[in-house]
Amino acid sequence: MEFLLFSKYLILILLLIIINNIQQISTVPLVLDDPSSLYNATDKLTVLNYENFASMVYRSKTAWLIEFYASWCGHCRSYANTYREIAINAWTWKTVVRIAAINCNAGNLNLCRSHGVHGYPTIKLIPPGADFDNVTKSVTLSPDDAKDVTTELLTKLGDIHKKYKSWPRFTPVNRVIFEELYARVPSTTKLLLVIAEKRDDLTGRQIMLDFSQYHEQLSIFRTTTDGILWRKFHLNLTDVPALFVILHNRTAERIYVQQNIGNEFDNRNLFHSAIQSYIDKTKSITDFDDHEYEEMITSLYKLKSKEIERKRIKEQNSIDNDIDKNTVHRKVNMVDLELALSHIIRQEIPQMKKIQGEAYTALVQWLTVLVKYFPGREPVMNYLKHLLSKVNEQSTDLSGDKFQQIANIKTSDAYLPITYVKYQHCAGSTPQYRGYTCGLWLLFHTLTISQFEQKSQQINIPEIPKAIKGYIQYFFTCQQCRDNFMKETSNINQLNTKTKYEAVMYLWTIHNNVNKRLRGDVTEDPKYPKVQFPSKYLCPQCQIINANAYDVENTINFLVGYYSEKNIDSTLVLNESQDNENVQNRQDYIISKVESHNETRDHFNLFPIFPSTIPSFPLYSFIVFIVVVGLLRYRYCKAKRKRYTL
Repeated sequence: MEFLLFSKYLILILLLIIINNIQQISTVPLVLDDPSSLYNATDKLTVLNYENFASMVYRSKTAWLIEFYASWCGHCRSYANTYREIAINAWTWKTVVRIAAINCNAGNLNLCRSHGVHGYPTIKLIPPGADFDNVTKSVTLSPDDAKDVTTELLTKLGDIHKKYKSWPRFTPVNRVIFEELYARVPSTTKLLLVIAEKRDDLTGRQIMLDFSQYHEQLSIFRTTTDGILWRKFHLNLTDVPALFVILHNRTAERIYVQQNIGNEFDNRNLFHSAIQSYIDKTKSITDFDDHEYEEMITSLYKLKSKEIERKRIKEQNSIDNDIDKNTVHRKVNMVDLELALSHIIRQEIPQMKKIQGEAYTALVQWLTVLVKYFPGREPVMNYLKHLLSKVNEQSTDLSGDKFQQIANIKTSDAYLPITYVKYQHCAGSTPQYRGYTCGLWLLFHTLTISQFEQKSQQINIPEIPKAIKGYIQYFFTCQQCRDNFMKETSNINQLNTKTKYEAVMYLWTIHNNVNKRLRGDVTEDPKYPKVQFPSKYLCPQCQIINANAYDVENTINFLVGYYSEKNIDSTLVLNESQDNENVQNRQDYIISKVESHNETRDHFNLFPIFPSTIPSFPLYSFIVFIVVVGLLRYRYCKAKRKRYTL
């Protein structure tokens, strides 16, 4: 009997250990504190990550509009205020749709890939009740301006609203009379409103969503110009949109709405104000509280004011070319090049679900260029050669997931470290600036200079520019950046293959064009403004005096010296200690466990009810205590039985 009791203790302990181990894997703090995130708690949206996505989004009672973005992506940073505006506009619609964003960094990569995200930013509308197995039912929206996205959101919600009884009725009630309206609303309805408008007008749907939290007391219908109900109101086309209350005696009374003179306010605000005033006057809604809408208006005003101020400062400030003194004296650092490579190989390329056809060809060409021209240390070059060899073996069936598995393989003499060292030459004033995109340009220039310095006379001039273009076209996930680069390189087939420095100057020209276009942009690091490179401070001989042009020979000499392997600072990567390597191995192991667990949990969603963290020390202390007590009790009882049987 005592043994059976002790067995129960052991079973309980084992269950606790299993649960704790699951939670320990899921709570590795990789993205909880994400300093590079474009959004935070002050924004009117939910910040998602691999830990809270399943519990909040899957099987939710509301729809979710989610922006999948990358914090390094210039267009994502430009778009952030637009998405903030979208979130603010939908702040009072939370009972129907919630707005969220997720940073597709290393910790969230598998989650973003499972949702079919191939470029940033991507906006998806996930319907209520969705789970991992039917995320394909999500709808992708174009990341346009706030008005266009809101219009598309309302349209998509209108397509699915009939499935959810508590949602507003977006479909116009045109073929009914006043007497029939009350038969269509809950018995708890205290106020019934009708908005008469043109069919493509959004005012009615916005107002329905604004007051959706009071759906048990307040019912709102919309009617359009092509039905019976419209004629009951005796309206002309110039009278719309118009607002009516349907009284319990089945008559209609028009509610005055201030005219939208000069478009100073949009119709949504005017109608909302009219309904709010009517409710306040009639006390028709119990516990009516409109502070969230007022909060929305205030937040929108603050956002617009900040944007106006930013543009004003941009117009007033002139940037001196010599302002880049902090940047130019830094050598190209191998840490930056390896970090850029790691991001390409471990995040960008694995983002694709399938790598086949032209994308596969582009990948092979890109890896070939890296193997031939990257000036890396021996283990990194061995790693790249191994990676290229493995990819060549997968010509018919290569997926992003399989590539990621290949990329994670390493040996003692072939590896590309996953380092947590910060960018050096490419360090930004805050984590949102520079970083990967700066490192990518460094890598591109370094490759062209490496080719230029080769002694062989048989140099394939277009090889590197075309490989770079192929990588950008198929794997670079910043969508607008990719589109712009494709335009910049539209003349790539016109390269002069007889001029050895052609690839060097071609890429340098494109980079300066990009800097010129982005100068003063919201994506620009205020500490390191976009300037024409090299500046007069860095290379006085490069720019022709009194002319907006560069001396080709002096510029080439400068670029060769600046990006040459001899000028690359490799101090940090060469001084890596064995201790750091051991620590990194443990971190790699944890990351692989997290990624594996994320895929399993996202697919099966077995443990959404557990808390996100369980303090391990108290739990293990409790387990040890139970085990000790159980063992002592078991031994005591066993000894006691022996005494009585003698």
